[in-house]
Amino acid sequence: MDKGIWLLIRILALAAFIGFLIVGVLFSITPETFTGYSISRESALWHGLSLAFMATVTILALMILYRPRKYWFCLLPLGVGKAASALSSGYWSTRYNVEFLTTNTLVDGSIAVISLVLFIYLILRKE
Repeated sequence: MDKGIWLLIRILALAAFIGFLIVGVLFSITPETFTGYSISRESALWHGLSLAFMATVTILALMILYRPRKYWFCLLPLGVGKAASALSSGYWSTRYNVEFLTTNTLVDGSIAVISLVLFIYLILRKE
């Protein structure tokens, strides 16, 4: 079982790293693809913060992929960050009924649940 959980974590981290990298690059080049709007004076700060978050979760996934036994604790900030993203997207999605926010709620919520469940499993296993 021990090898299986580390393999699962490595596979999930690889998928997350590739996904985060592709979405991050696309979002930096063509934000209107995701939001429906070009970057404006009012949205430039939020675009920059979004890119910073995407870069952070991409590096967390890379660290977990590289050495899952050493960096498994990075599942916590990854899960918490994705949970915050899912909750805020869910709120704004219900308020403005925007499709990409609903999609983001579901995707980030799934990543958050998987990350946090794995983190809790590994914490309980260590004791």
